[in-house]
Amino acid sequence: MITDKTADGAGESKEKLNNDSSSSRIANEQDEKKVKDLNREIIMIFQMYKASFGHTSAALLSVLSYLSDIYLRQHPENSQILSDYFQKEFDKFLKMINRHKP
Repeated sequence: MITDKTADGAGESKEKLNNDSSSSRIANEQDEKKVKDLNREIIMIFQMYKASFGHTSAALLSVLSYLSDIYLRQHPENSQILSDYFQKEFDKFLKMINRHKP
């Protein structure tokens, strides 16, 4: 029996699509919260140990390298996207440092 709830040719109902997008939104919000919590923890650790800029930077780059390696093993097709993103972000970082040069 065909009902008026059909949203597309695959036969998914509008209700199911709404539930999927709602659960996806909730998952994204939970991920964002986890990231913010993790950022706070990282900052707290660096403040507590009063690490130098060099040591802090090295630690963060090491973590970034580890995470990138895991991500690229799972999604090798995105290596150029990741490379372009990091290039853009590091360029912004270097410009910020150069603005602070005496």
